[in-house]
Amino acid sequence: MQIRLTVLGPRSGRTEQQGRPTAASDAQSTGPQGACDVLVTAPAGTALAAVASGLATTVAGSDAPLVLYAGPDRLDAQRCTLGEPPLIDGAVLSLGTPAEPGPELAGAAAQLHVVAGPDAGGVHLLHGGRIQVGRSADADVPLDDPDVSRMHCSVTLTADGRVTVTDLGSTNGTAVDGKEVTDRPVRLSPGSLLRIGESALRLTDGAGGPVSGAGAALATAPDGEG
Repeated sequence: MQIRLTVLGPRSGRTEQQGRPTAASDAQSTGPQGACDVLVTAPAGTALAAVASGLATTVAGSDAPLVLYAGPDRLDAQRCTLGEPPLIDGAVLSLGTPAEPGPELAGAAAQLHVVAGPDAGGVHLLHGGRIQVGRSADADVPLDDPDVSRMHCSVTLTADGRVTVTDLGSTNGTAVDGKEVTDRPVRLSPGSLLRIGESALRLTDGAGGPVSGAGAALATAPDGEG
């Protein structure tokens, strides 16, 4: 699976240090010194401990501390898993010390959860505008699926909260709830299943909680038969 993380370098002053595991990721960084956008490629279910050394070296060099924070919370490198909150696509981590308090970022209006395929378990935030989904590392939502085209489809979130999907001339096609998607935008509703290659992504609200309509849990009642 592939997720993008922003890692903030350590501030001057006291930092904490812990053991250095071997990195098991392919990280590419951009941006100014002290803050790097990192693309991490690792198998689904990989613990943070496996890539912590690579993240630290990328942003601050080999002598960087390996303690990572998400906001004010220190992350347990053995228990935190890539692709699961808070280590989801687009997360901002700080190295050595908690990030300084600042303006709250606007929450994502919607989320795409990868529910099937090599990247199952990944979560991608939609903040608005058009994003591209594909196998390329340059895609906004990169998927490590050989049946997905380099730029497979685009997902657009409008200001009024409407989400649409457009196929980008993919080899194996795009479908929403079993219906083929062409180069004309198709509505993607909360709970809908987007299928590309061997991967499937489900749209949820910004909190990632239960959605109404498709995919919502049904009420149950006893039938008297045990």
